[in-house]
Amino acid sequence: MVKSLLVSFFFLLTFAAKGLAQEENFIAISIYNFTRYIDWPQEDAASDFVIDVIGHKSVYDKLKDLTADRKIGNRRIVVRYLATVNDITKSEILFVGFWQSKEMPKVLAKIGSAHTLITSEKDGLIDAGSGINFVIRNNVIKFEIKRSNIQKYGLKVGEALASLAYKSY
Repeated sequence: MVKSLLVSFFFLLTFAAKGLAQEENFIAISIYNFTRYIDWPQEDAASDFVIDVIGHKSVYDKLKDLTADRKIGNRRIVVRYLATVNDITKSEILFVGFWQSKEMPKVLAKIGSAHTLITSEKDGLIDAGSGINFVIRNNVIKFEIKRSNIQKYGLKVGEALASLAYKSY
């Protein structure tokens, strides 16, 4: 089953990166698929699974379409667009778009110790606190992962996800 999921994940990533050649599609599909490879604490399992997007409306639009009527286990997926860092509240995944990347210190302060996977899309943000960061290498969108940045929020990274990363720290 794990092998089947990996093949499906790889196919979607390849299709998004090469077939559609659009950053938004790749990021949206990847974020949705990350939900399968990160373990969130059981205490959060009774509420909606919230994915917040700040600073990249087109990623929000793609994620909203992609996740319509889908669930993570028994949890309904809710995708929200945030206008500013001040709008950050509890979520399972937070995507920080390029234009909001300068706000990473404020993002981290707002997240506090919540069980949130922080994802981003600017070189250097993996060192600034992001758990997963999208980068472009040789004209291909890839992602890097920093386990310690994910684990400090009480989340566990699946080995399958770490093995798909361009770089794993």
